[in-house]
Amino acid sequence: MADKRISLTIHEVCRKLGIEYFSCNPKYITMLNDAKRLGEIFLELKIIAGDIEAIADRHKIDGLKNLFHKDAIILSNVDHDIIRLAQKIKDKND
Repeated sequence: MADKRISLTIHEVCRKLGIEYFSCNPKYITMLNDAKRLGEIFLELKIIAGDIEAIADRHKIDGLKNLFHKDAIILSNVDHDIIRLAQKIKDKND
């Protein structure tokens, strides 16, 4: 399992230095990158939903606030799923 972390570290350093590198574990690196990006997207969506709710409250737009309530619950559940996935990846590689 340590070889996957080494491969990821080498991949990240090479990318920063502009060196072309092909990992022996490309699927693992892609999976980690995708999990990281999902987390970033989730955070962005959470911020957007909070902004929309604040605007709806400020201007008393009930329909707009309620429109995103179910989505906020779904996003919260996704957040927990991402945390569980990250924990599984961490546990698998320790």
